[in-house]
Amino acid sequence: MGSASGRAEELVVRRAALLHEFEVLGVRTDPELEGVVRVAAALTGMPYAAVDLLDGGVRLLSPHGVSTLVAPPESPISAVVAEWSPGVHAVADLSRDPRLAGNPWVDGRRGRLRAYAGAHLVVDDTTVGTLSVLDDRPHPLDRATCDRLADLAAVVVGVFERRRAVRRLADAAAAEVVARRQAEAASAELARSEAFTRALLEALPVGVVAADADGHARLFNRVSRQWHGLDARPDIEPQELASVFSLTDPAGRPLRPHEVPLTRAHREGRITDAEIRIGPAGGPSRLVRTSGCQVRGEDGELLGAVVAMADITEQRELEARLRAAALHDPLTGLPNRSLLVDRLAQFLHAGRRTGDAPAVLFCDLDGFKPVNDAAGHAAGDEVLVQAVRRVQAAVRPGDTVARIGGDEFVVLCPGVPALPDAQAVADRVTAAFDAPFLDGSGGAHRVGVSVGVLLCRPEDTPDSALAAADAAMYRVKEQRRSARQLVP
Repeated sequence: MGSASGRAEELVVRRAALLHEFEVLGVRTDPELEGVVRVAAALTGMPYAAVDLLDGGVRLLSPHGVSTLVAPPESPISAVVAEWSPGVHAVADLSRDPRLAGNPWVDGRRGRLRAYAGAHLVVDDTTVGTLSVLDDRPHPLDRATCDRLADLAAVVVGVFERRRAVRRLADAAAAEVVARRQAEAASAELARSEAFTRALLEALPVGVVAADADGHARLFNRVSRQWHGLDARPDIEPQELASVFSLTDPAGRPLRPHEVPLTRAHREGRITDAEIRIGPAGGPSRLVRTSGCQVRGEDGELLGAVVAMADITEQRELEARLRAAALHDPLTGLPNRSLLVDRLAQFLHAGRRTGDAPAVLFCDLDGFKPVNDAAGHAAGDEVLVQAVRRVQAAVRPGDTVARIGGDEFVVLCPGVPALPDAQAVADRVTAAFDAPFLDGSGGAHRVGVSVGVLLCRPEDTPDSALAAADAAMYRVKEQRRSARQLVP
């Protein structure tokens, strides 16, 4: 019994040490992880998501949607799942799982959550938390979605491990600067130590830059020279560093002199996770995350500053690809239902403040099934892509066109003054299908479209608005069918 208790205490201490290195203790919202959490919610279609950290209890980091839960928002469900074998665990209905059915967030004492999925966050063989998504309704997930949730968990672990590496390297680089200063008046043994440390800096896979007591750039390691296309130049004044070394913010705006990470570390004492872009002429542009600190002697004298940089370009590209896969239709590139619902919710929320109601146009293709049956699915896909182009050409520049089903599309029109204005857009979409569609083999296909129009009301939700627009579309389809039957 005592041995088990000791192991439990050791695990708590190990987790706390790791979370301290990741710089997430005492943090409620982490901007770098917010996007990953939102993508997890959109990917699974569940309304609640968070990074659940095990720091003695369970604490939510960068929560999404949990403000609607009964306070306090922390749930012990993830603590139970965290003790299971590492991987992804999905429970479609918590009330039917004997391990969780008696949980107060399931049986009604605190809430009535019904679905949960969580991917373990494992660092150094230690589970430090989970990337969790929840729903208050039963919600099964397929294997592919679970695998992609595991990919997102890997992104979170990658963020943690990179932060730890950058912090350790920044501390090591700071120690090297002190050693360099001491080596100037030290023995040959200290000189050999300096040479070893420089060789270590040259071998590091991250960039390291250092400034002297006056803020002039004195040291670039091998990676820094490659990224900047230049070596450190102490003759460059600190206010000229941004222009000489092509430093911008992540969006491409040139940095002002006081925004340069090396200058900030020199003046402020320490910086953490400042993102900049290095774009030297003739070289690739890199997005890097920087952390640094002042370097002081034993007597407190300011000796300079050092900054360590980690290339996060590929990580951000992976996040963008995962986000695009989760939120866009692979055939047409259009927003999918998840992204449509998110945008519709934003427009409805804004409309309640401004009084500008969005319109929803629910479009269903007429006569599309015979294309697949007669010409094959390749021809059908080509017709769908052409139909998308026609719809996009018919709507307004600020409208959103989304694909929510096989041959079903939704057009979201913000700021529509009145129903006739929305109907005018629908009429243009309908007219765009007058001409036949041609497939790659030269076949011609007659495909029409039925468009249901809804001007949203303040009390509408995304689900109610889509349902009402869908019903309006079926009324249009039925009216057309009745009109055809009356024609002799």
